[in-house]
Amino acid sequence: MLPSVPAATTPEQTRRSQEERRAGTRATLLDAALECLVEVGYARTTTGLVCERAGLSRGAHLHHFGTRASLVAAALVELSKRREVEFGEQIAALPSDGGREEQALDLLWSWYTGPLFYASVDLGAAARTDSELRARLEPVERHLNQLTLIRCRRMFAAGPEDPSRDQPIQLALSTIRGLALLPVLHPGAGKAEQQWGFARGELLRILARPGPTASAD
Repeated sequence: MLPSVPAATTPEQTRRSQEERRAGTRATLLDAALECLVEVGYARTTTGLVCERAGLSRGAHLHHFGTRASLVAAALVELSKRREVEFGEQIAALPSDGGREEQALDLLWSWYTGPLFYASVDLGAAARTDSELRARLEPVERHLNQLTLIRCRRMFAAGPEDPSRDQPIQLALSTIRGLALLPVLHPGAGKAEQQWGFARGELLRILARPGPTASAD
């Protein structure tokens, strides 16, 4: 009996396999970069540490990203893509009647009081004196801010295209971001939670006010 001959691999299959491997390596690097940012901060998130965490050669990042700044920026974009489904599900689960504003505010607060937010604060501080990092992060930051506004419009307005509630939304975002920074300056003091109780009530009163109505032509 003749031994079976394996089927020939087509160029298309070879190309697809190479692309899959590249995509897998890229995803592994991004996961490792996010883990390092959360655990040790940007200053200690070297490309060597990321590759070590990813189980890849030290030069792997060069082929995919080139520099640490580009790797970090790509990691933030990837994180946003992954969390979009999660955020969409959380928003969809909000009640459509009484209590929606309260639950929406609490949801917004939860987005800004986790380790990923503090990792982003660390990046922002580093970008102040790192021109390459700042250049990489600026377009990412604009994109993320727009996504956040769209999510908030879904929570507090008529939908992603409705700008009528943008002023109270921006006030809520600024308040929450400011309070979320308190643990950085006063770790373990509980100042953010203490002030959030009062700020939450004030924001609810503002958000409960009817939005401006369109004027007749």
